[in-house]
Amino acid sequence: MLDGGEQQTLEPDALQAAFAALALSGMEVSRVSGGAGEHLLLVKIQLEMLEPVLLGGRQGISALQALEDVQLVVGSGFVSQVNSLAPVGLLQIDGRTVSDMQVHGYTRILGIRPEGLGILGHRDFHRGMYDSALQVGPGIVEQGLLDITERDLTRTKYLRTFVATCDRVALVGATQRPMHLFTLGQRLLEFMQAENMDCDEVVNLAGDREVILAMTSADRSRIVYFGHPHTAKAALLGFKFR
Repeated sequence: MLDGGEQQTLEPDALQAAFAALALSGMEVSRVSGGAGEHLLLVKIQLEMLEPVLLGGRQGISALQALEDVQLVVGSGFVSQVNSLAPVGLLQIDGRTVSDMQVHGYTRILGIRPEGLGILGHRDFHRGMYDSALQVGPGIVEQGLLDITERDLTRTKYLRTFVATCDRVALVGATQRPMHLFTLGQRLLEFMQAENMDCDEVVNLAGDREVILAMTSADRSRIVYFGHPHTAKAALLGFKFR
């Protein structure tokens, strides 16, 4: 958390409270906990009040820079080498292609336009569908069903950030402890069912050192975050008031 230049690390309960204290109209903060130290920090965003925007480019952008223009930011869109800002796959910002599609890369495309978000297969994407877009993955939930197999449980756990499309609501979040994607998908489906949320798609944004979820207060005097807010990313997903 940053407050007047002070930086500190918060435990799950305290971090949820800090995000909730700064949440503005159209945002609702939740937390999901499970076994083995599983903690998901979630922000439900009403897209009738806040519009999504994609921020970044070849020079990159940090969460702190992004929060000068948006109220909330989540990312990153890509996992790359340390200190590398080269996008790994499609990155299109406001109709301008920064990086081309990788046919053999991640199979999901996150599309962004003022009306909302869309997640679709990369083979179904074509220029003009969205104002901005980026290649992300893996897909965690597709068409309302878990799309990660139990084989994922044999792989390494990582910190995660993710986004879900739920009609006129977007659900974004981060895992506060390293998690398998299979477990993350299970927990999110359970949460969505309990909240009666109609979410058809959930996609992984990034993991490990690329993770960032950050929010600013209405007067931008305070920032709460999970991850590394000073590090530039190739792309970040932001939300700002309409």
